[in-house]
Amino acid sequence: MRQASPAAPYLAVALDIDLQLLRELMSEIAAGSPPQPAARVAVAETQVAVQDCVARLVRLVDTPDALAVLRPSILRELHYWLLRGPHGPMLRQLSLPDSHAARISRAVALLRADYARPLPVGRLAEAAGMSVSSFHAHFKAVTSLSPLQFQKRLRLVEARRRLHGERVAISEAAFDVGYESVSHFTRDYARLFGAPPRRDLEALSLSDGPPPRGSRRPPPESRQTPGPPVP
Repeated sequence: MRQASPAAPYLAVALDIDLQLLRELMSEIAAGSPPQPAARVAVAETQVAVQDCVARLVRLVDTPDALAVLRPSILRELHYWLLRGPHGPMLRQLSLPDSHAARISRAVALLRADYARPLPVGRLAEAAGMSVSSFHAHFKAVTSLSPLQFQKRLRLVEARRRLHGERVAISEAAFDVGYESVSHFTRDYARLFGAPPRRDLEALSLSDGPPPRGSRRPPPESRQTPGPPVP
């Protein structure tokens, strides 16, 4: 597997989904559409048609006049192919304001915005407009994770980004994303990414780079008690 480097960086493109555009397209293609299976968030191979739309958008970046004219039609085509692809069922659910998926997305947005702090399940359920028991069931049906597992995943992914991209100390990354114990963080990190933070950095050939910035002062000893592992 090839790794990114300063000479050959990893490049990515992120596009926001336009829910209003999805609704418009759904109203146009609803007739004759087959029943949709139960939807959940998942990763799937990108369709060739979607790749083509993204490539055309990227090529237009250097021609702003053409981008202004052609971007709306390309985005419309892109959303059409997304609705027709493996992500279609979930996108249909998300575009309906009162669907379970849309309501769960409000709780997910709350978790993403405040992942470093403990968030009571009751507050998340309230954001989704559900009872706690119903919220638990629908959250797992949509994300395949419990709310606690989802929050831990957010914390660990952000910590890994900071370790790799910002070269912060391991303890600093752990405390910044909400962990109270470095040992707990290290165990959870290894379970998700297959190796503890230091070995993960070495495997990605980052250990020869500039040393991480100094970590903040550790919290009191009472905060170092290992917590439960990732479920």
